[in-house]
Amino acid sequence: MASEVLLDTSGFFALMDARDPAHLKASHWLGSQRGRAWPVTTEWIIGETCTLLVARKRPHLVARFLDYLEQSTALLVLNPDEGLLVSAKQLIRRQAEQGYSFVDCLSFCVMKERSISQALTADEHFCKAGFSALLVD
Repeated sequence: MASEVLLDTSGFFALMDARDPAHLKASHWLGSQRGRAWPVTTEWIIGETCTLLVARKRPHLVARFLDYLEQSTALLVLNPDEGLLVSAKQLIRRQAEQGYSFVDCLSFCVMKERSISQALTADEHFCKAGFSALLVD
């Protein structure tokens, strides 16, 4: 049975921007995991990715990114419910000194709830929180 893997903002950015240092690694991972890992993300990660594309002067990639998501038949996009939002708020209150963003905390809660251990991300906060960050060397 395939396991789920969280696709995080930096993972999406690496997939979309060929200039990103992790682009080749992320693209290779995606190509090698078809049928072996089920990608999961959240609406919050999608919003954060669009914001990052604009902030890093790559606004032309926003439509391509959203089209990619809409065309994907494998990606599970979660819209966190009230319970997950409450859990994320509790986590960020307890762990604010770690430098986690709210979206990080929400992602960690989703991963815990769904027993996901790996994330396609270059964000070292995932390692600090006890998860495997696939784009961190």
